[in-house]
Amino acid sequence: MTDHMTDHWPQKDDIFLEGELVILRQPDIEKDVMQGHWHSWFNDPVTTQYLVHGVFPVNKAQQAEIVAAEIADPTSLLLVVLDRESGRHIGVVCLKYINHSLRSAELSIVFGDRSIKGAALESVALLTKHGFDRLNLQRISGGQHAGLWQWMNSLELIGYQLDGYNQDYGIRNGEKYDTATYSITADRFFDFF
Repeated sequence: MTDHMTDHWPQKDDIFLEGELVILRQPDIEKDVMQGHWHSWFNDPVTTQYLVHGVFPVNKAQQAEIVAAEIADPTSLLLVVLDRESGRHIGVVCLKYINHSLRSAELSIVFGDRSIKGAALESVALLTKHGFDRLNLQRISGGQHAGLWQWMNSLELIGYQLDGYNQDYGIRNGEKYDTATYSITADRFFDFF
């Protein structure tokens, strides 16, 4: 392992959730943002092709402010995704708008490094399970660009299902695009596992 690969390697007590492919831990602003490349994902036209991001540039200081605000938000659980084998920071997953009265939350995911097959799905599965097991949620929902239908098919493998379709949701590169919404309930998730 090179020094570069160990920059984000978590100490055992920093690991929050662990799978076969990924490790999830709380963001470390100094390591992940100031010394890392997190901000560059939101400047990359390929990464942001199907996201609402990528409209304005973001630098490390701005990304640090965004991450700090997300960590401080009691209705949000933001986790860094590390490649278990190399310790590289490859993405982030988040439960946003956690509502304990409604027992619901929204899923958000961004991967700057998509080279590890199955890492994104395992990250979502780990966070979803945590949402149901430990946050006592009943429903987790999300939305995506309709062009990401293959990702929706992958989410179905862990129990998410299509809820709706939003025609002409927005415009990107002069073209109208549609979005799809999806969700999972605790009962449906545990039927799969």
